[in-house]
Amino acid sequence: MAENNVEPEHEWSDRALDTAEDTLVAMETLLATLRAFEDVLRQQEISIASSTEYCDNFCQALMHYAGSRNSMEHGLPLLEVYCLSINCFAAARSHLTAESDRVALVLKRLALSCFELLLSVPENEIPYEAWVQFHHTVQIAHDTLLQYGSTDLQALLQITGEGGAWSNPVLTSLLTGQPTNPEEVDAYINLEGEGFMEMRVKHLEKMGEVAKAVVLAKACTECSFISNQATFRQTYVSLLCHLLPNEEAIMEISRLDCKDVLEITCNLETEGEENTAFILCTTFLTQQLQQQSLYCSWELTLLWSKLQRRIDPSLMSLLERCLQLGAIAKTVYHLLYLVRVIQTEV
Repeated sequence: MAENNVEPEHEWSDRALDTAEDTLVAMETLLATLRAFEDVLRQQEISIASSTEYCDNFCQALMHYAGSRNSMEHGLPLLEVYCLSINCFAAARSHLTAESDRVALVLKRLALSCFELLLSVPENEIPYEAWVQFHHTVQIAHDTLLQYGSTDLQALLQITGEGGAWSNPVLTSLLTGQPTNPEEVDAYINLEGEGFMEMRVKHLEKMGEVAKAVVLAKACTECSFISNQATFRQTYVSLLCHLLPNEEAIMEISRLDCKDVLEITCNLETEGEENTAFILCTTFLTQQLQQQSLYCSWELTLLWSKLQRRIDPSLMSLLERCLQLGAIAKTVYHLLYLVRVIQTEV
């Protein structure tokens, strides 16, 4: 089927969309490319092979025109590119089969890419007319895709209808500390889904809004509709470490289950986040010593000592830290654990 591939023109791949004329030419070229893909698709019987080929070509063309553009510098042109792409994919949907996993994958990635753009570009930089046009495009495409059981654009439709990525009243109340209805929060998180929530948390952290990122990540860990709660729990705990020595963050960490702390600490270490892992382990161990808790205490102490030696290989530093922890320990068992650590290393 390689002979049916339509190659996009390459002259635009490394050029910025600096002028209105550049944008217009690039859009016309992209439209012609995507329509050529659709023409080839229509000439074939609906099959997994033809659907997969179209989706692969579609993604390649979109990456060719949008992949190298900086969303902060080319926000509006990129929005127009996504409008056009959504229209074209919706138009081709009747000739695609859901038996190809690429179809659902493309829609998911397209929705996430659009959402990422909306997060990156300040809302006041998108003209009202462009915002209305984008919402209208998403609405038409969503209605078309619903006929095939796809709701991938549902969250994007709501966001564009609300007038901005951060305009949802439930989200606003949650992030500003106002009273919220748990059922409404769960329904909101369920509508947007794990992908959008993960992007929101990462964006808030990137923008220095760590406290808000913590609130949103915690809401996701408590939402029954989130299937991968462990990932959000780790993100939530990791973000708490960034808020230290905030007293509320310390208390939140102290309420965690020790086995969860051990697992998250090991995960962070494996992912190269040794400093965060050490901060988490030290904070929880300190609280455990003060609260006289012995639950998984030896495993925690041993893990802490290994992280301590990795952060600072000096044996003297380990001895000093053990003495500091020993000074706040309130049980003989904790003191014995610290002694065992020292004996292991000496």
